[in-house]
Amino acid sequence: MEIEKEKSIFNAIESGLLESVQAVSAAEGPSVFSLRDDKGYTPAHWACYRGHEEIVRFILDNNGPIDKPSNNELGAHPIHWACVNGHVAIVDILLQAGVSANVVDNKGCTPIIMAAQYGHIVLVSFLMGKGAKPQMGDEDGNGVLHWAVFYGHMELMRYLIHCGLNPKEINKYGQSALHLACINSNFQAVQELHVKHELDINKEDKDGKTPLMLASANHNTVMVDYLHKQIKKKKFFSKIDLISLAFNTLGSGRKPVLFFMINFLCWGYPMYVGLCLPYTWSDFPLLHVVFLFFNIVLWICLFHVSTTDPGYLPRNVPEYDMAIKQLVICSDKTVGQNLLCTLCHTCRLVKPLRSKHCRVCNRCIKVFDHHCPYIYNCVGYKNRGSFALFTTSVSIVLAISFKLSIHTVNNYLEWNWLYKFYVLLMGFYAFSAFGLFVLAIYNAAINVTTNESLAFKKYAYMQDKFGRVKRPFDQGVVNNLLDFFHLRNLIEEDSLDQITVT
Repeated sequence: MEIEKEKSIFNAIESGLLESVQAVSAAEGPSVFSLRDDKGYTPAHWACYRGHEEIVRFILDNNGPIDKPSNNELGAHPIHWACVNGHVAIVDILLQAGVSANVVDNKGCTPIIMAAQYGHIVLVSFLMGKGAKPQMGDEDGNGVLHWAVFYGHMELMRYLIHCGLNPKEINKYGQSALHLACINSNFQAVQELHVKHELDINKEDKDGKTPLMLASANHNTVMVDYLHKQIKKKKFFSKIDLISLAFNTLGSGRKPVLFFMINFLCWGYPMYVGLCLPYTWSDFPLLHVVFLFFNIVLWICLFHVSTTDPGYLPRNVPEYDMAIKQLVICSDKTVGQNLLCTLCHTCRLVKPLRSKHCRVCNRCIKVFDHHCPYIYNCVGYKNRGSFALFTTSVSIVLAISFKLSIHTVNNYLEWNWLYKFYVLLMGFYAFSAFGLFVLAIYNAAINVTTNESLAFKKYAYMQDKFGRVKRPFDQGVVNNLLDFFHLRNLIEEDSLDQITVT
């Protein structure tokens, strides 16, 4: 008799017809929902797996168990099965019924890990918005990012990193996402993780195996050749410390700021006061006045751009919760992905057009341009004018210094190795600063941010229908500069497509 009950309820759920389930419940009683099949699963497991919303609600209305683990080795809960097939609406019903977003099965897998294993990016975003902890790992220490990389879900991998997950995080075997990409021969992930996110290709896991060794074990010759080339490049560039200084591989801390100040205060100014000023004041008095004026402008702008709020967006806004609810009812997958990419789960807000979350500052910035380590701050809507003036004044100061230095040595001193090094260094930084100045003014003139110009393929509004770059905010040079320096209001954002991150 018990076996017949079991078959009838599970057959009714398999049919997907609420009427069939209601008939079985009426005939056998609500206790039928506590039965298990021959593999230890409850009716709720199968209703959640198949995405039958009405049946799940009916089980809840009849006080049937909707959070019991299966009686087998996996110990999966119904919410885990809903995540296997990406049923956002089912997950939402279970969460509203009190099921934990971080419940684990016998392998330590949470619902968000299950969703990541099957590449359900919308469901992953929804769970993060509902309090799921993406940092939690399974029994082997593998989190959502590890699984997304291992199974080759590239869009999900990019999205998780964009949300702030650290690709350098290791599991209990000492393996990062890069190791897992090599294990499963995910060449595209290997390239992105190494080049874009700077994961160490020589990093050993607890068994002493590097990503190269793991790729070799899979006989992936293309990946092995690529890793060999990258190792050779790393050995070459690691010997050139000047490149680290000039192009800021010093990190995101205060080192670049200190490097800038030390060069000016302990090297540049002493050389100017001790050598250039006494010899060349009478030759170029007006040039010295200009030099001193722009030095004052430089330090004022540096102070302002470093200490000013670049345009931090408010956190924990109600629009975020509304957007999370929209994900539940969004049937169009493309629309759902576009919606979730406007969300920042760290700041818990819906990002306006042109904004971006800075991983260094850990805040979303209005009209994000870039994070500049030499000012120890982001450049955004509120301080971009100061940054443009800062780069302008630095360029002028260095150009004048270069001119005065050459004139002093040619006419009053003799060239030696120290002066040659100083002039070459001055020329290099003058050229670099001038490049930054030109870039900042050019971007302002066409109303484009550095982020948009370098990564235009990530943003739908920056591309025409053929995928070519376009300038949706360009209103002419004069109006663009008025916008840039806040002499008129920003262009209306509602007239353009929402941001799309790929």
